[in-house]
Formats: sequence, structure tokens, C-alpha cells
Amino acid sequence: MFRALYINKFYITLTVLIILSTAAHGVESTTEEQIYAQAIADAQRDAQLAVNQLTWQLTGCVGNVVGMAVAFVHEPPLPAKRLLGKSPEYIEYYTNEFRRETQGLQIYHAATGFAMFVMGAFLWWFL
Repeated sequence: MFRALYINKFYITLTVLIILSTAAHGVESTTEEQIYAQAIADAQRDAQLAVNQLTWQLTGCVGNVVGMAVAFVHEPPLPAKRLLGKSPEYIEYYTNEFRRETQGLQIYHAATGFAMFVMGAFLWWFL
């Protein structure tokens, strides 16, 4: 009876050790590509939320060329809460992508506003 109990403990211990070693082996460290991909995705999502489409279209429509220049120059503030506790690599990738994406969106929306102004002026002139 004691021998059967000893064999069961052995197999139970062996099973637990195999499970734990497999679980520990499956944990992978975060690679730089994963950090880069996550930072880019987060920055693009936050840039979409940070840029107000209507504001930049009105800036392009009312400001014309000056509004377009403002879209090139203006940089919205970085969302600091999104960067707390992140690695320096993540912060670098996120910051660069956020600035690039917000500038692109601002220019795009200001250009559509400017195009609306040009079409309106063209219609006003010929009608």
C-alpha cells in the first residue's frame, strides 16, 4: 500500500514539474518588433482621436493657404497618460508616429476644407 502511494506521488510530482516547465518555456519576452507594432497601433488610434476633423476643415476653408500652413506647423500635445510606465523604445516609436499621423490628418482635413472653399468660389464666380 505504501509503495502504491509512493508511485502516485512520484507521477503527480512528475506531472506538475512537466506542466510548470512547459508553461515557463512558453513565456516569451517582448521583442522590439512587438513593441514597435504596439506603439504604432496605439499612436495611430490616439491620433485619430486627437485631431478634430471639422476644426481643420474650417481652418482650411476660412484660412485658405494660411490655414494649410497652420496645419503643417501645429503639433497637438501628446497624451501623457498613454506613456506612463512604458519603455523608452515604446515612447520613442509612439511619439514619432503620433506626430507624423496627427500632422498628416491635419493637413488632409485642412486641404479638404481648402478644396471646398475653391469649389465654392468657383461656383460663385460662374453662377
